[in-house]
Amino acid sequence: MPTDMGELIVHKLVRNGAAAATALAAALALTACGSDDGDGGKDGGASAAPTAAAPTGAAAQGVSLAAAEGAWVGATDGKPVTLTVSKGGQAVVISEAHVCQGTAKEGAALTLALTCKDGDTTRTSGTVRSADGTQLVVAWDSGRTDTLSKPAAGVLPSNLPSIPSFPSLPPQS
Repeated sequence: MPTDMGELIVHKLVRNGAAAATALAAALALTACGSDDGDGGKDGGASAAPTAAAPTGAAAQGVSLAAAEGAWVGATDGKPVTLTVSKGGQAVVISEAHVCQGTAKEGAALTLALTCKDGDTTRTSGTVRSADGTQLVVAWDSGRTDTLSKPAAGVLPSNLPSIPSFPSLPPQS
């Protein structure tokens, strides 16, 4: 436990910097592993066929699990968001230092049911509204909507957070 204001500030900066570094590392890892479709590039790099156009009045119908597979990155309200969906339906979303994991399930619509270890509920239940192979839109029950893109192989997203610089501290005696 910090004993003075200087130590409190350092602990907070280290904790926030560690969270930002974790999010950055996860985004890099998800970007790298989500862009390879495992067939050696035989299909020209497309990992999923675009979904068929949804009938009028049913925007979420027709989005398959296969269309949502892979890593997706973007920014909502200026904050980076990454979503990864595996072939088996496992899903992980990382946003604002929250890491949430769970499943993606096909039904009348492709739905995401996630749990965040820190108790956050912003991105725990959502519906994939569209996925066309390059862009994925998720409408969350919290009212947020994320529009994410499939990153190009080997290219890092430009909107990742930076780690704040640490202030100089007086020497401890």
